[in-house]
Amino acid sequence: MDILVTEKFSLLDYSFFVLVFFVSAGIGLYYAIQSRRVNTVDQYLLGGRKMGLLPVCCSLVATSVSGFSMIGLPAESYAYGTYTWIYSIQELIVAALLHFIFLEMFFELKLTSCFKYFEMRFNRKVRLLASGIFLFCGLLYLPVTVYTPALTFQRVTGVNVYVIVIVLSVLCASYTAIGGFKAVVWTDVFQLVLMISSLIIVVVVGTQGVGGIDNVIQAAKRGQRIVIAYDNLNSRTSAFGMILSNTLIIIYQSGFNQASLQRYLSLSDIVKMKISVWFVALTFTLIVFLVNFLGPVMYANYETCDPLSAGLIKKMDQILPHFVQEKASLFPGFNGIFIAGVFSASLSTTSSYLNAMSGIIYEDFISHRFPNLSDRTVNRILKNLVLVLGVLQIAFVFFIQMMGTIFQITVQCVALQCSTMITLFFLGMLFPKANSKGATVGALTCMIGVLSLIIGGLNNKPEPTLPLRTDGCEHQLNITSIPSQGLENSEDDTFWLFRLNFVYYTLVGTVIGITVGYLTSLATGGERVKNQKLLAVFLRVHEPREEEMRLRRKNTAESVDMCD
Repeated sequence: MDILVTEKFSLLDYSFFVLVFFVSAGIGLYYAIQSRRVNTVDQYLLGGRKMGLLPVCCSLVATSVSGFSMIGLPAESYAYGTYTWIYSIQELIVAALLHFIFLEMFFELKLTSCFKYFEMRFNRKVRLLASGIFLFCGLLYLPVTVYTPALTFQRVTGVNVYVIVIVLSVLCASYTAIGGFKAVVWTDVFQLVLMISSLIIVVVVGTQGVGGIDNVIQAAKRGQRIVIAYDNLNSRTSAFGMILSNTLIIIYQSGFNQASLQRYLSLSDIVKMKISVWFVALTFTLIVFLVNFLGPVMYANYETCDPLSAGLIKKMDQILPHFVQEKASLFPGFNGIFIAGVFSASLSTTSSYLNAMSGIIYEDFISHRFPNLSDRTVNRILKNLVLVLGVLQIAFVFFIQMMGTIFQITVQCVALQCSTMITLFFLGMLFPKANSKGATVGALTCMIGVLSLIIGGLNNKPEPTLPLRTDGCEHQLNITSIPSQGLENSEDDTFWLFRLNFVYYTLVGTVIGITVGYLTSLATGGERVKNQKLLAVFLRVHEPREEEMRLRRKNTAESVDMCD
């Protein structure tokens, strides 16, 4: 533990940090008390489908922005340049696709579980396959959402990581369980405001610390940090590869993911759903700009004395917390607020997954076996499921820590989940002749392909960072040679490092899955979709309505009579 870091985390920092989470717990308690009057399943999982537009929009953004992104993106921009601005373009592309192709279909079907779509389009076996993949990957992903920020907190405070994980997991599971969907949404609103405010303050204070934006830009140019795009197709940072791969991932996370779909379906009409899509895209673009610009800001402050090379931090993912503590703290206690903001990003993702997974377990595995349960009983089941998932989250953190490289597999399971779900949704929505056999074979082929890529890429090393300097360090503290790798490949690195690999796994897996699935469908006779609402709007074949058919028959008969 770096003494230079821990000694700056004061009692006031701890106080502000704890206060943030008391507010989150208070929101959950408020909606728990309020929900006693209404105990329907729709109320608990979707807020009665009458949620306000602004809170749902904020919740969608908060769910999309993880703690990994808050820590990893600025570190990526610092080490590799500003190419990550491309994410904003991808978000706008996805917004257009959701607006014009997919959202209207989900609104018309009014599903509580997005996986029910697969039963309606294919059969129940495909639905259970998709639900099983989502739950399995979710169980592996949940521990990572709290483990990585807990490591960050440990590095700036010295508090045992397991204590942090247990306390925050219990807190998150508790307010999610007792408050339901409304508690999750309104907690996300509070946490999003905290995240964006903290980022803006850090950017402004850090920029002022080097004399303004012009000095930041000039330093970034000297350090080769102003990067529009990389054109090397073999690089994980190539613009072409990022746009293709990440667009698929964002389509899933923003549109097909159960956590996101719940929020869209909690709105009362399709107009609000489409507005929310563009709100999310524009707000996410703002966040991408802030975290991307933080890289040059930090580089301008550390141009001649890189903290990693100087031994002041041990890993590149510590650069942002170190920078906030050393140079960008606006007032006493701000360090605690900023770290709480990082945790807020993680907890918003965690609470969304807990709520979504409990709903999937009930809707896909319990409800059909016990169709006559009362709303009160279902409510209790859902709450208990959230608490059980919270306990499993804690247990899996210990498991991941002991298993070492399993951490990498855990994080990259997101690639498996994304590619498999996109394969199934695309086959169902965009390929009218796709059938259940093709969907099953395509999904399984996709999974095998992605797993092969993950296992084969476990020993991949990150690409070398851009130049880092130590010639201006005032104190020769543990200065080592400039590292060839800024982001080390170890079990407790941030999610961002592994995301750089699995974006390509998602693309390859999806292409393989859709190709094999569609060819299998054609080889087994294909299918004729009777319910056209199960297809994307532009592919629907509008059959004549019964009244139109009656009029046509009448007109035909009259024409025959006239001829006679």
